[in-house]
Amino acid sequence: MPFVAYAEPFPAIYNSEVDREAQPMSAEEAARRMQVPPGFHVGTFASEPDVQNPIAMTWDARGRLWIAENYTYAERSQRFDLTLRDRVIILADNDGDGISDRRTVFTDQVQMLTGLEVGRGGVWLMCPPQLLFIPDADHDDVPDGPARVVLDGFEVAKDNYHNFANGLRWGPDGWLYGRCGGSCPGRVGRPGTPDEHRVALEGGIWRVHPVTSHFEVLTHGTTNPWGHDWNQWGECFFINTVNGHLWHLIPGAHLDRPFTLDPNPHVYELIQMHADHWHFDTKGSWTDSRHGAANSFGGGHAHCGVMIYQGDNWPSEYRNRLLTWNLHGRRANQELIERHGSGYVAHHGPDTLLAEDTFFRGMDLSYGPDGAVYAIDWSDTGECHENTGVHRTSGRVFRVAYGPNSDSPFASFDLRKQSDAELVQLMAHNNEWYVRQARLVLAERNNLADDAKQRLVEMLSGDNALLAYRALVTLHGVDGLEASQLRGVLTHSNEHLRVAAIKLLSDGWPIDDVLGPPRVLEKQRSEIVQQVAASLPAFCELAAYDDSGLVRLALASTLLRLPVEHRATLAEPLMNRAEDAEDHNLPLLVWYALMPVVESAPDTAAHLALSCQWPKTQRFLARRLAERIDKAPTALNSLVSHAASKASPATRRNILMGFSDGLKGWSRAEQPASWSQLAEAVARDRDDDELAVVRELSVLFGDGRALDEVRKIVLDEQAEISVRRSALETLVAAGGKELVDICLPLLGDARLNVVAARGVASSNDTAVAEALVKNYRGFRSPNRPQVIELLASRPTFARVLLDAVAENKISAT
Repeated sequence: MPFVAYAEPFPAIYNSEVDREAQPMSAEEAARRMQVPPGFHVGTFASEPDVQNPIAMTWDARGRLWIAENYTYAERSQRFDLTLRDRVIILADNDGDGISDRRTVFTDQVQMLTGLEVGRGGVWLMCPPQLLFIPDADHDDVPDGPARVVLDGFEVAKDNYHNFANGLRWGPDGWLYGRCGGSCPGRVGRPGTPDEHRVALEGGIWRVHPVTSHFEVLTHGTTNPWGHDWNQWGECFFINTVNGHLWHLIPGAHLDRPFTLDPNPHVYELIQMHADHWHFDTKGSWTDSRHGAANSFGGGHAHCGVMIYQGDNWPSEYRNRLLTWNLHGRRANQELIERHGSGYVAHHGPDTLLAEDTFFRGMDLSYGPDGAVYAIDWSDTGECHENTGVHRTSGRVFRVAYGPNSDSPFASFDLRKQSDAELVQLMAHNNEWYVRQARLVLAERNNLADDAKQRLVEMLSGDNALLAYRALVTLHGVDGLEASQLRGVLTHSNEHLRVAAIKLLSDGWPIDDVLGPPRVLEKQRSEIVQQVAASLPAFCELAAYDDSGLVRLALASTLLRLPVEHRATLAEPLMNRAEDAEDHNLPLLVWYALMPVVESAPDTAAHLALSCQWPKTQRFLARRLAERIDKAPTALNSLVSHAASKASPATRRNILMGFSDGLKGWSRAEQPASWSQLAEAVARDRDDDELAVVRELSVLFGDGRALDEVRKIVLDEQAEISVRRSALETLVAAGGKELVDICLPLLGDARLNVVAARGVASSNDTAVAEALVKNYRGFRSPNRPQVIELLASRPTFARVLLDAVAENKISAT
């Protein structure tokens, strides 16, 4: 779908709030009554009518604040009011008094605007289902031409439309990062990309390269992430709603998701959040945390915006603390992030910036060039589930500063007018704002002067680790480093430099999406294989001997970028690190990387299962091999044989439990050739749990399980969902007169409905068609065409389908 420009004047803004008398506090009163620690001052930088419905914010190299105003977002009955348009404005404080004194409209030609970023020759706008780029190469605040569609396929759900793609931020690696909720699955690519070449987006964090438009999804899962930021070492953290609020961005991770299903059935277990606390009482329902009920916990389940403070105005104890707006608590939650294991854990710090205005809806916050924190307030009475209408004619930007000179002016500036050498000197600035802006300007120029490059190289080799890190990523952003130089950083004494080098060396290698390895052109694959061959020995050395868990996490993440045939080489030394057996991230992340190895090289997977020192990963390898017993019996028999004769008791137990998990939904399977030896070994040791598994599997390998037993597994709501799905597939394959009755109620379970639909496909009963229509929206978007195809497959069903389209239960398109 091309970008559409509008010739009509900007539509009049209206309020649809049910309570016509309800009004926010004045901006000045709201600022005055915000509760802050001693020494802090809250001022109003801008308010209505200069800013309304601010949904996102960013900065430019002149220290001006760009705001995305969203008017099209509407109440649930309407979803979006497309008679309205959205707007991008620029707010400037030219006299330096802490109050905006100039407002410029950059564009009012967009709709469904959820995020913006400035740089690399123009302005980037997230307008689902599209990512747009508006060129402004001369930086005169007037678009050089119409918006260009960079990517499309960011679908917007009919029901949970508030989970749509949002938020844009430049990462330290020079890529543009964004977010998307789990209820808005998309298939993303450049306009015109065939569906089979698009990347599956199933919730989480994604990024796109500003030059090549290469797109990749970095994490899969969560509910509705609506804020992210990087710490001083380039580690990204993002905020979420309902199922855990704080997450460390680990590329390749499959993360917990409460309302949607990870479409990869072999994931088995999802990584949980990276905080040690909740902001509501988990003994009850998250829905009970609204209206102040969870204030003693931190305010509630919903969060917006993330800032890791690295400015130079607030007291030093706030540096590196993460702040996020708690929507229902009308406050900022503080997260104290600490290194732990292979990653991080966040502890609950004291809540701050408590707003007394009942209209306050904090959307984002960011420190500026003066070190003060700027916060945007949507200013409304509702929430993302907008039931009361939208109050569009209010909006605020607050400025939170510390100290007696909190309103002191700073000289106006434009970093784009500085030389490369001057920008490089800003790498040493105590306010990270200048570091990021200088890096962005240098990347946009992409023609680093020799003296500036030499200074960055000196910083990289110096004793100041933070300065070295900043120099490293800046050089990478201007293509100023050879791979051999990056490999030299792998031996740096600071773990964060080693981590950065690993990430940058693998930066151009395609990562698995939620379903598995991406398609790669042969020429590109050949180049990647050469690059992997050059770096893999050093990676394996680090995997075996490096004492940093964070380094090992970066290597595990890199596994998901390696060609599948090279993954075992790096996975084996990682899985031999017994100290990581109970780590929060590593056993699962490595498993995600090995899922395709089981299919392409089952014998290799069997070897890895035997050598693995991590019980969970070992069990998952055995489980997946068992699930493929009919396709790769030799590999499974090798695993059985070694488990019987050479494996430790712990390894044998993990492998047996994996077999049991993998075959629970089966009615019968061929017995592995070495099964009797394994059964005898278990009998000698008399472990009750292992004996029970052997008896169960011996039945399966003999006469087989009765279908009644398989049916019980399908209907057992306490059973693991992947096991229930496997059992249902067994029943569907077996057929039988009771199959339709079993499958009909399961059409309402989003985790089983695709298999259940196959189970009812042979029926001509119109009740089946009516059930498919009733549960249509419960099917994930990528699977809905299969439902339509089934409904159109016979005349009796087609009539029900046509009625559903006429009644707007199913879209005609």
